[in-house]
Amino acid sequence: MRRTAGLLSLLAVLLVGCGQAAEPEKAAPPPPAPATSQPVVESFDLAAALAQIEAAGYTPTPPDGELAGPVRVIQAMCTGSANGRCQALFFFDGQRLAQQTGDIGMMRILSQDGTAVRVEFPVYNADDPGCCPSGTPTQHTIRLVGDQLQADPPISTNPNRPGD
Repeated sequence: MRRTAGLLSLLAVLLVGCGQAAEPEKAAPPPPAPATSQPVVESFDLAAALAQIEAAGYTPTPPDGELAGPVRVIQAMCTGSANGRCQALFFFDGQRLAQQTGDIGMMRILSQDGTAVRVEFPVYNADDPGCCPSGTPTQHTIRLVGDQLQADPPISTNPNRPGD
């Protein structure tokens, strides 16, 4: 009997140990990824932007590389300009043509970072021939604020001849 009681005790322990297992705890959801300061890169259809510029009567200068956004600036020359002094900047906010400068003379884009563009204007002194500006070039940072352009420092109406 003692042996039977021992077997029953062992059997009871085994049966209790084989009962239903408790449900495993659900793992906590992973913490959210840390926020980054990098802007979201959106696609930009350069061919469509260049076509818009051409439709406005300008010949765009395609950029050397990919343009960071959301604000992208493309330089263009008036189509048919004999001397290249009729130039404009076209500001795209995403894919939308947001603003363009008027015909502001000769310039070159120094840099752009997706929020602003840095441009340089050669400066002609009074006796300079058309080929050869000898004045100190001016540099300006232009931003698109809403649908308005803001230049720092402000750009004169004739940036290639600011004294005129």
